[in-house]
Amino acid sequence: MTDHPELLNASRDAEIVNACGDGVLDHDYRPFTDDTQHGSPTYLRCVWCHAVACGNYGEQDPCIEPWHHEPLPHRTRAGKTWPIGGSRDEEVR
Repeated sequence: MTDHPELLNASRDAEIVNACGDGVLDHDYRPFTDDTQHGSPTYLRCVWCHAVACGNYGEQDPCIEPWHHEPLPHRTRAGKTWPIGGSRDEEVR
């Protein structure tokens, strides 16, 4: 997504995304509507580094890891975790 500086991801833009909060703070995701794309989709995007959250805008308790966050498991603000490629029913302990 580096060709679109308003939307970054954890694999392609790792240096910028990982530096955000310097491991101390979580990303501060807020709704961001991309009027440059067909249908003007809304994403959860970090206000500081522009990383897009893995979870979808409008989803209840979405994954708050940056998009393409492998190998970390999915994680929500409420603390629920589940493996990459798995379902929310397969909670990681």
